[in-house]
Amino acid sequence: MIREVGMASAGTTTKSRGPIGFAIKSLLLILFISLSLPAHAQSESAAPPAPAVTVALIKERSFQESETFSGRIEAIESVNLIARVQGYLEARHFEEGSFVEKGDLLYELDQDIYRNTLTQAQAALQVAQANETLAQQKFNRQEELTKRDVQSRALLEESQANLAVSQANVAAAQSKVEAAEINLAYTKITAPITGLIGRSVVSTGDLISPQSGPMATIVQSDPIYASFPVPQRSMIDFRKRGARNEDVFVSLTLADGSTYEHHGKISFTDVSAAASSDAIIVRATVPNPDNMLINNGLVDVNIVANEDTSKLALPLQALLLDQQGAYVLVVDEDNIVKAARIEVGEQRGGYLVVQSGLDAGAKVIVEGIQKARPGSKVAPSILNEAN
Repeated sequence: MIREVGMASAGTTTKSRGPIGFAIKSLLLILFISLSLPAHAQSESAAPPAPAVTVALIKERSFQESETFSGRIEAIESVNLIARVQGYLEARHFEEGSFVEKGDLLYELDQDIYRNTLTQAQAALQVAQANETLAQQKFNRQEELTKRDVQSRALLEESQANLAVSQANVAAAQSKVEAAEINLAYTKITAPITGLIGRSVVSTGDLISPQSGPMATIVQSDPIYASFPVPQRSMIDFRKRGARNEDVFVSLTLADGSTYEHHGKISFTDVSAAASSDAIIVRATVPNPDNMLINNGLVDVNIVANEDTSKLALPLQALLLDQQGAYVLVVDEDNIVKAARIEVGEQRGGYLVVQSGLDAGAKVIVEGIQKARPGSKVAPSILNEAN
């Protein structure tokens, strides 16, 4: 009785769980297969591919050594035109801002008074010369008579003194003539140098005198100076390296950021440093045929070495910074990323000079940095560079 019940119960169970039993068997089979696979096979199938990065090779690069300073353009000569005599301004013979040659007539003052003064001085000179001639004749007669003992020695000495007085009067009159001629010439104001003349601060009809101040200013425009302060540290380094002024040239960057087409040469170095800034004033002479450089204008003065030098350098985009300083991500022979602390020097175009921390041939990541982590593996490709 008990066995029959058990068989019936078993039969009933088998029939009602047929589909469920098949599903359970399938799951067990899959689980058995997965457990039978090696552990490394499971991990390799699940690992993502290494991220692609671009690396650049650290190597020696040729650079032109240069250093930049803030400078100012200065005219080699600058002359203020100031009247030397008083008079009314009759004419102006130049255009403001134009180029004038040395000796060009610029202003004319009224000459009537000075011409009349010269005429009077010339007349006084003629009188003095006539008196001198008469005194000379008297002296000659007295001298002859004295030789014959016809006349006393005292009369000869008197006539000799009169001759000396008349000669002095001639010299004084001659001096007045020359002074009148100079004053008359001063009524014509000419250019003392060649250059550009600025704005005229006087107009025709103005009463001009030496106390009136500058009438206009002339500046020599070609060549022209570029003056700039050099810190004493830079000057000491320049001299320690045995560099000479002939080893460098001067390139100017204009206010609009463009490079001036003409190069200059250092022509003067001051003998003392400024007490306020500890800087030494250096001056370069620069051609200015087109008057592009304006007196007192601001420029950047670039001191550039004539010969190139080679230095270890890395692309600027490879540089990373944190609280500890500068570093780069380096890819080793196994394509594993490592962080390398470095010290960098001056920037040369798109590169930074490497002072320490990297050797030639090292591969630094320049693209895909955000995908690389120290200790991780990457798939690097070499950056195609022009040099």
